[in-house]
Amino acid sequence: MDSANFCFHHPRGPIYGYISARGLQALVLPVHQAKRVYLLHSAANIVLGRTLERALEQYFSGVPMDFSDIPLDLDGATAFRRAVWLAARDVPWGALSTYGGLAQRMGRSLGSARAVGQALGANPIAIVIPCHRFVASGGGLGGFGAGLAWKRELLALEGHTFD
Repeated sequence: MDSANFCFHHPRGPIYGYISARGLQALVLPVHQAKRVYLLHSAANIVLGRTLERALEQYFSGVPMDFSDIPLDLDGATAFRRAVWLAARDVPWGALSTYGGLAQRMGRSLGSARAVGQALGANPIAIVIPCHRFVASGGGLGGFGAGLAWKRELLALEGHTFD
């Protein structure tokens, strides 16, 4: 992402986002040394950006957040990915589920767990769509696009620790 229109300052580095006229399209956690990102503001993102910033401040302070007041713009996503992401959004703060558990919650078979995991791996809006709350059926962390250190941190905020 060479440009963004939202930035939240976190100790690990800036969290950048893109807000369209319809809602939040992407929220990118810092993974590597950040390249230069230009902030481009528009009237469409000022109000939502303030709401998102307050919500992230509360979240990282340990206040349970569901981010339900943050509208999403999931244009361009397949119907399946959109369904997975919206179902994931219903798993509350502090709860954990498996990829298969989310598949079943969606009315699909346990055999859809891998496809659900892949859709969560493609989630462009980390934290707000809480893909970090999903773990492997064997009890392991599973994956996370921004890396397992981030996943551990987010789960620790919500009361879960993993070695």
